[in-house]
Amino acid sequence: MGKIKSALELAMEKTADLKADKQVVKKNTQIREGRVSASQYMDNPANADLKEKLKSLKGEELEWFKTGAAEAFLANLTLPRIEADVSKLPALSDALGVLTGKKKEIEEMFGQLEQLFTQYLSNLDHLEESLKKQYEPQLRQKELKMRQQTGQSVQLTPEQDPEFLQLLSDQMSRMDQQYNEVLKQAKDQLKQGMI
Repeated sequence: MGKIKSALELAMEKTADLKADKQVVKKNTQIREGRVSASQYMDNPANADLKEKLKSLKGEELEWFKTGAAEAFLANLTLPRIEADVSKLPALSDALGVLTGKKKEIEEMFGQLEQLFTQYLSNLDHLEESLKKQYEPQLRQKELKMRQQTGQSVQLTPEQDPEFLQLLSDQMSRMDQQYNEVLKQAKDQLKQGMI
């Protein structure tokens, strides 16, 4: 009678010939450590782990670590939705300055990004206000129609109207697309200067 093999035994047989590429494992480990250190640095810039790691690594390991850290830092660089989001830029600028050792160049670029983000928020507010003004007559028509149907006076705001919200969302998406293109170019430029 044949022996029934466990799932573990079957898996061990199938993977017996596979060998881990130590170089790939080292690379992935350093990239992951770079991401973790970057995240910890963003949470607490006083934490010297990032700086110590940068000093302790050399060659390929340093490059892999920087790659992971750069990915994590750049993932935090997104279009703001509120003014408080812009206030995160100095910490991110400082972090990238530490990573690259090019503090002055990074600060200059982040000065430009701050202007871009401030302009973006201003344009966002302006877009919403102008759409509300344009949409006002349609809201009044809807109020009149509802008054005729129900006999009750109803006051609608743009935020209550699904058509207005869809229009605003579409316009914001177009504007986001334009600004995200500029932001992508800035991120690409930062990536080129990091490693």
